[in-house]
Amino acid sequence: MSTSSLVPGPSVLWSPQPGPQTALLQCPVFEVFYGGARGGGKTESSIGDWLQHSGLYGEGAVGIFFRRKLTQLREVIARTKQIFTKIGGKYNEQAKTWTMPGGGRLIFAYLEKDSDAEEYQGHNYTRIYIEEVTNFPSPDPINKLRACLRSGAGVPCGMRLTGNPGGPGHNWVKDRYIKPAPQGY
Repeated sequence: MSTSSLVPGPSVLWSPQPGPQTALLQCPVFEVFYGGARGGGKTESSIGDWLQHSGLYGEGAVGIFFRRKLTQLREVIARTKQIFTKIGGKYNEQAKTWTMPGGGRLIFAYLEKDSDAEEYQGHNYTRIYIEEVTNFPSPDPINKLRACLRSGAGVPCGMRLTGNPGGPGHNWVKDRYIKPAPQGY
């Protein structure tokens, strides 16, 4: 027996489930809402989308991950620590920022009040993730953040939003993303 047969091969740390997770990672649309019941893999899909995006665009990839409160991101941060450290990502606890092996950066932040979106004027992001968008009573902060999606390096930009049914923003989210139902999605 050769020693090379004893060396384990590369392991897969994350892969999308067939269906909506795979569809999200393959979707060329600029702004995507991924909705559904709790436990459907929506947050996991955003993490996977970031892995794919930062892997493709390296230091040109700059993402930001929002929830209404920073404390609501604790489990998301914990999950990213399970995955990103294994591929060489470095997490800065104070800045709530990942630096990926290729140089891409992912920031965790909050938008407790709609006016918090104004703090990001002038920022450049290639990916914006909004978790639980139905918790936002109005689309105003999301609309303001859309202006931050730009790249001087030519990296394709996009926004990924997730949400459960209900919440104070249920109606505007339904009108914007569900009722139009492009291609059945």
